[in-house]
Amino acid sequence: MVQWNIRGLQASREELIMLSSDLDSTVVCLQETFHKSDKSVNFNNYSFYCISAEEVNNIPHRRVGILVKNSVSHQHCHLDTSLQAIAFRITCHKTITV
Repeated sequence: MVQWNIRGLQASREELIMLSSDLDSTVVCLQETFHKSDKSVNFNNYSFYCISAEEVNNIPHRRVGILVKNSVSHQHCHLDTSLQAIAFRITCHKTITV
């Protein structure tokens, strides 16, 4: 599992691709993606999930996301919070919540 305050998904996309490939990460948790919800994101072998960003003057702020390897069984967990947070139940050798 990798956690990264990426400070812009698009600005650091190539580094993210290299990092996830080199480490063969099952899960990559990202903070400050600044990703707009109307933009599609595709990563080979991963599913990308994120929550809505706060926008000021049409510029996204904050936003968190998670990449989960497609080969891993996973399920979104509902969080009843005002925090910028996202959670998944992931099954590898055992089930964990990330």
